[in-house]
This record gives sequence, C-alpha cells and structure tokens, in this order.
Amino acid sequence: MQLYKRVIWVSFWFVFQAISSYGQDTLAHRNLAYYLDQGLANSPLLKENSNAITLNRLDSLLNIATNKPFVQAIGQYLYAPAGTNWGYDQATTNGGAYTGLIQANRNLLYRRNLRIQNALNAALRDLLVNTVRINQNDLQKSIVDLYLTAYQDYQQMVIFGDLYQIFSRQNEVLKELLRKALFNQSDYLAFRVDWQQSEVNYEGAKVQFLQDILTLNTLCNIPETGLVRLEKPDLALEARFMPDDNPYLLRYRYDSVIVERNRRVIDIFYRPSLDLVANAGTNAISSDLITKRLGYSIGLNFTMPIYNGNQRKLQYQKLDVEQLTIRNYRNQYLNRFNLQLRTVNEQLRVNQNLISITERQNTDVENLLTISQARLYRGDISAIDYLLIVQRFLNSKLTLNQLIIQRQRFINTFNYRNF
Repeated sequence: MQLYKRVIWVSFWFVFQAISSYGQDTLAHRNLAYYLDQGLANSPLLKENSNAITLNRLDSLLNIATNKPFVQAIGQYLYAPAGTNWGYDQATTNGGAYTGLIQANRNLLYRRNLRIQNALNAALRDLLVNTVRINQNDLQKSIVDLYLTAYQDYQQMVIFGDLYQIFSRQNEVLKELLRKALFNQSDYLAFRVDWQQSEVNYEGAKVQFLQDILTLNTLCNIPETGLVRLEKPDLALEARFMPDDNPYLLRYRYDSVIVERNRRVIDIFYRPSLDLVANAGTNAISSDLITKRLGYSIGLNFTMPIYNGNQRKLQYQKLDVEQLTIRNYRNQYLNRFNLQLRTVNEQLRVNQNLISITERQNTDVENLLTISQARLYRGDISAIDYLLIVQRFLNSKLTLNQLIIQRQRFINTFNYRNF
C-alpha cells in the first residue's frame, strides 16, 4: 500500500510540478525588455548615427559662417634696390611696396545660395534621423530573434533537466522494487541508460544555452558571461508604423529629395556672382610715405559663367539616373513587403493550428505517461515500452516549445516592417 501511494505521488509530481534543475532559481532573471534597453543604449551604430546628426547641424552652421563677410589682414613689405646696371626695372617694382590693410569681402548674392545649401542639409538631416529609426528597428529585430533562440534553448535545457530529476527520483523507487525482486534486472538497466542519457542531454543543452546568452550579450554589449534565467517573451501583433511614417519607405522619398536638391546646388556654380570688396590701411611704394598714404578703397567683382562644355547638362543626366535607381529600389521593396506580409500571415495561421494539435497531443501523452508509470511499478509494462512513452512525452514537450517560439518569430517578422 505504501509503495502504491509512492507511485501515485511520483506520477502526479512528474506531470504537474515544474522543477528548476540544478539550482536555476538562484540565477539572475532577465527578460526581453532588459536586452532591448541595453542593446539600444549600448549600440555603437546608433551612437554613430547620433554623431552624424550632430555633424549635420555643424555643417549647417558652417554654411551660414561661410556666407558671412570674410575679413582678413593683409601685410606686405617689399624692398627692391637698383643701381645703374643692376636691379629690377623700377617701372615694375617701384623700388618697393609697403602694404598694411584690413580687407573685407562679401558675396552680395549669397542669400539664395545659402537657402539652397541649407535645404540640402535639411534633407540630409531628415535622412539621418530616418536612418536612426531604421537601425533601431533592425537592431530590435535582431535582439528579439536572438532572445527567442536563447529562450527556446533555455526551455529545452529546463525540459531535459526536469526529466533527469524525474528519472533520479524514479531510480530510487525502481531500485527498491529491484531489491525486492519485483522488477526485472534488464528493464532496470534499460532505465538507467535513458537516465544517464537524460543527464548528457541536459549538459549539452546547457552548453548551447550558454553560447546563446554569450551571443546575445555580445550584440547588446553586456559584460556578462554566466547563465541566467530567461522570462517567457510575449510578443503581440502590432502595426509599428503608420502608412505615411514607414521609415523603410521614407528613405526613398528622402533620397529622391536629396537628388533634386543636389540639382539646385549644381545651379549655384552657374549663377552670376557679385562680390563687394572693401579695404582700409596704408599702401605705399616708399617707407618714407607709409604714414602719408593712409586710405581706403571699395569695389565690386562680378563673374558670370558662359560656357564650360555643357557640364551642367551632364550632371543633370547623372541625377536623373540616380532618381531612376531610387524608384526601382522602392518598387522592389513594395513588392517584397507585400509578398512577405502574405507569407507571414499564412505561417501564423498554420503555426496556430499546429500548436492546438500539439497541445492536445501533449495532454494525451501526459495522461498516458501517468498511467504507464503505475503499470511500470506493477510490472504490467516493460521498461522499454515505458521509455518509448517517455520519449514521446519528451518529443511532445520539445515540439510544443519549438512551435511556441516559432510563433513568436513570425510575430517579430510581422512587426518588423508592418504598417
């Protein structure tokens, strides 16, 4: 009677109680949000993107500074002595030159050029900000994918660990039965082989899980090397982007805007230029006259490009080719997106059906296992047949784990670029 009660208790424990193998309760707990926060905060790529935006702002300030008046100091001291039959021609050198000026230059037609340059810089800034959003989304997807891989292997490690603990407890019962000649020696040896294999499986799963965690920590720049306990991810289908706010589509729009604004930048070099030049100071040909030749001058410099071999037309044609390339990539993206979206929706539908079927199968196998344990202890079933049922139970658990994580992967893919 005592032995029968023990069998029932072990059977109940086997099916319903979750055991954390080898002290997993002492491990640090980590969830998906932790890795996402760390990965986004520590990413050198995102930091580089942020620096690029700062550089763009500085470029805009440089454009403004470049178009402000340019003031410089000019100084010259030239002495050219000459004799009867030697020295430079005095008509060329005047015997010397003594200059000390403060000179200012200003392009009087700078405003339109500055607007064109700042418009290009604004488009580049929009593209950089959009690139940050794309890189954040790409990194987030990569982190989620790695976390799902790690969690799947973590659950596999737990399943193998639980099975090993269960076999360890059953071993005590079977040894007692064997001692009382109520259990066959060959059946017990078959049980021990599977018991030992369960430990090998657990250790192998633990090594794989550790490798997954190291890969995930490397991606997120987390300086940790030990095992952790992962919490179950719970991704939900969501429309991450609005139709007019999808960064993967916006990048083509920004690229197109940049091309058109580069067209306006080309025009700058073919517009007339009018510069005001003013200076004040001394300009003399003799050192004795330096203090007597103080003065100032003011003037205008005008330039107008006329012909350079139709270079502007050729540059326009290059920009037209770039626009065509952008349109081709945008059309390709839309075609791929629509195909991927239909594919993922179908994958989610099939996956949900498989999960439902496997859950029902898992329930049946658990019930079969409970009954088979009692029959094993009574000697109504061989250890070989019992271990085959255990294998079915193990496969059912592993399959269900894989299907659940697979669904999370499909959801992650759906959310990745969906709008």
